[in-house]
Amino acid sequence: MPRNMMWLAHPVVWIEREMERAWETALLPESVIVFAQDGRCISLLKILYTNECVFDCKYCINRASNDVVRTSFTPEEVCRLTMEFYRRNYIEGLFLSSGVKESPDRTMEELLCTVNLLRNKYHFQGYIHLKAIPGAAPELIARAGYLADRMSVNLELPTADGLRKLAPHKSRQTILRPMKQIQQQRDQNKEELVLYRHAPKFVPAGQSTQMIIGAMGESDYQIVSVAESLYKNFALKTSFLFGFCRRK
Repeated sequence: MPRNMMWLAHPVVWIEREMERAWETALLPESVIVFAQDGRCISLLKILYTNECVFDCKYCINRASNDVVRTSFTPEEVCRLTMEFYRRNYIEGLFLSSGVKESPDRTMEELLCTVNLLRNKYHFQGYIHLKAIPGAAPELIARAGYLADRMSVNLELPTADGLRKLAPHKSRQTILRPMKQIQQQRDQNKEELVLYRHAPKFVPAGQSTQMIIGAMGESDYQIVSVAESLYKNFALKTSFLFGFCRRK
């Protein structure tokens, strides 16, 4: 067997090589702990599908104007990496996020392809948390929702003013649209499950979001009010807050 093909027969070597490639290109996967819909505490392999991004958000290391090495996984690479960790009981699921590569539709298509392969080719039965890309076609998000356990849309910043100043290519309306879609489809799916017990489930673990706080000097009251509104209007399960760190 040629030396450059030996890794195909040795999954552990393949994992090491993929991890090395990811480390060199800022795509290093990590393990995170989350709570499933049934209350279980589970470990997920968190993967950034690509650090390419067409947006220039001032708070993001992968912003378009930043001079970093750009690279991407392929759907097959993510699937094989996930399955090798899963079969060894290192993880119980996958958290798949991504920068916006070329366009929201292109990125969402590749994420959808990845989770579709995991479920239908590799028969992965673990937990999947998938990022929904704002601006992607509703039908792509709808299809992804029947393959993922949880989906999330990043609110980015607590206020629309902060978004205009720090992420001018994004809009609050574009971000909230897929959140509303997921909430409405989940409500519809609950009615379908009452009538048809074996109907496919849409995002059964619900949706979540995350936002960066402290970048625009928001008050605690503003942050809590935004979070409360999201829980009320979009039936969120979790809202993650990340502190903004200024570089000196």
